[in-house]
Amino acid sequence: MPNHQFVVEDQTVLKENLMDAYSWDSDGKVYKRGLGVVEQAVFEDEFISYIHDTLRWLDTWNPSTDTRHTGLNVHGITVIVGQDILLKLEQIIRSWNELLSLAPDPIVLTGNYCIDVTTGKRCDEKLVYDKTVLIDQLSKLAVMTKYAAETGRCIIHFGV
Repeated sequence: MPNHQFVVEDQTVLKENLMDAYSWDSDGKVYKRGLGVVEQAVFEDEFISYIHDTLRWLDTWNPSTDTRHTGLNVHGITVIVGQDILLKLEQIIRSWNELLSLAPDPIVLTGNYCIDVTTGKRCDEKLVYDKTVLIDQLSKLAVMTKYAAETGRCIIHFGV
């Protein structure tokens, strides 16, 4: 299953080609210049799709096209920079964390619309998450985002 990774980065790296600065191992862990695993928050693509509308409330930057837009570049890199925007991201993530902390374990969410090939009837994909793992990743991203805001750094999102 494809994942989205979020890392904290110094804004000076934005002058570089971000794809040259990072690499991934076969497990999808992010490395910076080949040295050690970078602290990261990781989410399945389907979960990012689930919360996608709320992430579109963020003004972001796509370094591949050098354009401003809203939300995440699902199939590439997104830079989230600026104290106000980072604090808004932190609030969004903490709100999802608080809401999902009320859910039973495992967390079951309704995914994409689908058609059952055997019956031809409508169905909805079920997204099932270990509550502890999902809450931990949301908490980690909130902490990383707050740190980035407080230290003048940015969050880099790597899409699928």
